[in-house]
Amino acid sequence: MSKQKQDKQGGGWQFPRPIEIIKCKEGNKEYMKERPARKPYGRIVKVCEFSLEAVAEFGDDDARTVWRLAKRAARDFLRVSWINTAIVTAAKTDRPYMAVIVYGKY
Repeated sequence: MSKQKQDKQGGGWQFPRPIEIIKCKEGNKEYMKERPARKPYGRIVKVCEFSLEAVAEFGDDDARTVWRLAKRAARDFLRVSWINTAIVTAAKTDRPYMAVIVYGKY
């Protein structure tokens, strides 16, 4: 079943489970890999938060774009930081809208 059919049947795009982006080093090569995040996350620090307040009025495709933007922000953070792992998650906040939050795990 294609993603477009899933979107139409499921009533919109659902955020995936939280992911963990890891900075890996192998010889002279450095790369990043993703895997599902496991709770408890351990010691974390909030890096950035993307509120979905404005996305609600434009549609579901923008929510997917915000998720990709958060993943890109996590990768950029890992490139310039001493922290080796970032967690990207969609969570409810004290406001009525959800937010996509990037945490640095150390």
